[in-house]
Amino acid sequence: EALRIARASELDLDAAVRLAENDPPLAARVLAVANSALYARGARHVSPRRAITHIGGSAVRDVLYQAAYTSMIINVPRFAAEIARDFVHGVATAALSRALARVAAADTEDAFLAGLLHDLGRARCWKLVATRVPSAGGDGDALAVVEELHAAAGHALVNSWRLPGEIADVCLHHHQPGGRKLPSIVSAADVLTHVAEGRADPRAPADALAAIDIDECLTDEWLKRGVAELERARLMTSG
Repeated sequence: EALRIARASELDLDAAVRLAENDPPLAARVLAVANSALYARGARHVSPRRAITHIGGSAVRDVLYQAAYTSMIINVPRFAAEIARDFVHGVATAALSRALARVAAADTEDAFLAGLLHDLGRARCWKLVATRVPSAGGDGDALAVVEELHAAAGHALVNSWRLPGEIADVCLHHHQPGGRKLPSIVSAADVLTHVAEGRADPRAPADALAAIDIDECLTDEWLKRGVAELERARLMTSG
């Protein structure tokens, strides 16, 4: 339901309020965002209706997308930190995907959702390795399994939920987009987020941005945007 409301061409704030008032995890997410350093500005909100009114339509849509994402995540205590990091990574990549799509004349909301869900398969993989890979020898082997299998796992999950085929395509191809437009956009956003996290070479985004016709001279500007969106994602998901 959160995904249906978020994907509507005209966001129905009353529907979002009704859903939040009957969905405690969504209400908690909305209140956490409204009371975060990013939005609070000295106010303290205790009702979903006031929180939704305060943060506004664009942020409400993003929170609904995030709620849909978190409802798909499997709780795996052994890898809770990794799953939380993947979620923040997805939120930042989603925002960057939307911004890049605007420049690349692509659908911004499809890009946002694709960016948010591009690594969704990692959660399923973390569950798989938690049950099949011993922890005694460290988690290096577990990480290798996740890196190898998450794209196919995400593709299968998104297809099983009957989300748009373009989203499944991004899950499968975001590391090797092969000229496909939406996967190429998310791939560039993904690399920018990895750089902001300190997990990729700052020179890495240039080729990914060039693939969507963004000039190399703008790479530094997008790197700064990546840092800003990662910080925003951390603030937005810290509640």
